[in-house]
Amino acid sequence: MRIKRITLKKYNRPFRFKFHNTQTLRTTADSVIIQLLFENGISGYGESAPRPYVTGENCSTVSTLIRDHFSPLLFFHEIESLKDVKDALDELESECLRKRIPDYNSALGAIDIALLDALGKLKKSPLGNFLGCPARKEIPYSISIPLLSSDEINELYLQLQKPRLKHVKVLVGDIESDNINRVSFVRSLLGEKADIRVEANGTWSFQQAVSNLKKLRRFNITAVEQPFAKKDIENLQRLRRVIDIPIIADESMCSLADARELVAREACDILNIKISKCGGLIRSKQIAQFAESQNVSCQLGAHVGETEILLQAGKAFALTIANLTHFEGYSFLLFENSWDESLLKIESKPNNDVSNAGLGITLAEQELIDNYSSPVSDMVSNIGIRGI
Repeated sequence: MRIKRITLKKYNRPFRFKFHNTQTLRTTADSVIIQLLFENGISGYGESAPRPYVTGENCSTVSTLIRDHFSPLLFFHEIESLKDVKDALDELESECLRKRIPDYNSALGAIDIALLDALGKLKKSPLGNFLGCPARKEIPYSISIPLLSSDEINELYLQLQKPRLKHVKVLVGDIESDNINRVSFVRSLLGEKADIRVEANGTWSFQQAVSNLKKLRRFNITAVEQPFAKKDIENLQRLRRVIDIPIIADESMCSLADARELVAREACDILNIKISKCGGLIRSKQIAQFAESQNVSCQLGAHVGETEILLQAGKAFALTIANLTHFEGYSFLLFENSWDESLLKIESKPNNDVSNAGLGITLAEQELIDNYSSPVSDMVSNIGIRGI
């Protein structure tokens, strides 16, 4: 099957509360939704959640890359097998390298998900079947607690009684006393059995990291995520030598090459894979397989405000990863009525149910377009038929 039309929409649904970390303050989602419409009527959906401080991309650069560089190549590809998907993705990446386009992972990830979704529908197979054999029956879900006041954290906690989460990540900042108070409060709410990690979003100095972690250790935190700036591998190495708290690499790890370097330099204990930052499901799987071969654990992260396209892709991925510590797939809690309705209607169906093919979702497209999204630009809202 061949692509007939590519449609891009910017998804900007507002949050029901502000999500504040040390990198940014977010009040709305910030994703690009892609639809690949094939000549046989099948549509594959993907999502890019670009973050400039992670991969250097934003919604505008993602749409421009897909329009100007990816689409002319995609229109020529026949998609009938997993090999065809891999070949298409490899060609898109080679095009970026040839033209010296440094920032493309999130754009490539959206194409990866959309092609696999479409292939699953063609083969009447769940997307997860293309990622390997199931490795687990349950997913260790986790949520992130932003830089909120105690009252706001308490309100969030009361709303989270439905899933009864056992794993949380607490975002921390530059003020040590605030960090101690925040983690202490979360521990008092969740009890001693809850798994609590902290994340500094790459803002600490080495001295800050050592001082904070020595004081936070008494709350039995199980890991610290991205304590230093993205490129500061040396301090990650130093910290591992003086603090016996596992280190998670997030912004520092966006590719298999990054993972190889971090592991070779013994700079972290856990690799935080995010499908949108790592170039999609196929490349994320390569990272997870490498990590497993090195006896390194993985965490499946999520960018704030991801839609259920990335959520469902993440679920399919997580079930195939044996060395997974957590899956941070609860971004939908940021939206109003998140427990009662969804723009992307999801039902549990038997594995052989045709309607469970691909991502296994039905996109409430008109509601998405009318209420929560807009064309990325007039030029790229619909990329017409080309190369046929």
